[in-house]
Amino acid sequence: MDKRTFVNKVRERLGDRFASTPEESIRAVFQTLHERLPEGQAGHIASHLPKELKTEWELGRGATLRRQISGTGASFDRDEFLERVRQRAGLPTRDDAVHATRAVFATLQEALPEKDRQDTAGALPQPLRGLWETAAVQGTGPRPDPAGQRYEDQWLPSEHVETPDQLV
Repeated sequence: MDKRTFVNKVRERLGDRFASTPEESIRAVFQTLHERLPEGQAGHIASHLPKELKTEWELGRGATLRRQISGTGASFDRDEFLERVRQRAGLPTRDDAVHATRAVFATLQEALPEKDRQDTAGALPQPLRGLWETAAVQGTGPRPDPAGQRYEDQWLPSEHVETPDQLV
């Protein structure tokens, strides 16, 4: 997938009137995900990105030294992940951060082979893993605004939800 296609898919998922540009959302999510993943998995993802998007991905290399010492990514949970995305993309709300994260996750998954999608899920703690695994379910178009329900209540897996592999 080339950069233009990637950005257009994120734009389509975000909707035309989203609070940040697709490029800002991609940069924020890439940087935060790269920080969170072990270096080996971050490298696998980078190998599937077009050259023009690798620059955005590499912004998350701030945790590289720690990863080289420990072999793991930075340790933060879903709430911290979403807060970092919100701040980096200049988004006004947590719901916007959830929507941006899901849009970028779903598009990134389209660019990755199945093994790397699974390995990325396995490298993330629950419930952040749940956000990764359910991102493609969101579909495309503007963020839904269900009456009487916060966006994150509809689209964020519960911290205590069992994933399909746990139900076996």
